[in-house]
Amino acid sequence: MSGSEHPMTPWLVLVSGWIEVLFGASAMLAPSMVVAAVGGSDLDGPAMVLVQVLGVATFAIGVGALLGRNWSAATDGQKTAYGFGSYAAISLAIYNILAAPPLILGAVQSGGAGLWGAALLHFIIAVLFIYAFAMRR
Repeated sequence: MSGSEHPMTPWLVLVSGWIEVLFGASAMLAPSMVVAAVGGSDLDGPAMVLVQVLGVATFAIGVGALLGRNWSAATDGQKTAYGFGSYAAISLAIYNILAAPPLILGAVQSGGAGLWGAALLHFIIAVLFIYAFAMRR
């Protein structure tokens, strides 16, 4: 690893990338199950499509981050794969930082256990990315 990234960043990219791939696949294949898991009710047609598109987006974010991480590590070295300039790390950091507030607000309003889990997971990953970027060597 080069001297410009925090040693936690590779782990964050890997974990966050896989979480988004798994959530995205779930939302694409079983949107009603995902909505029920966060305390929601049955979906009508347009809402079902919206959840599936959310699944596509999060799946793409996760796949892009994981492939970018692996490609950069194989071709350009660790700095490009994981450092502050890494597209994988930056895209996952932005996603988690921006996803945490509405998830927390939604969890406070609805009290759904699944939504609280998602809110806390995104908040923790966001804080860890902020810490890793702020403390990079």
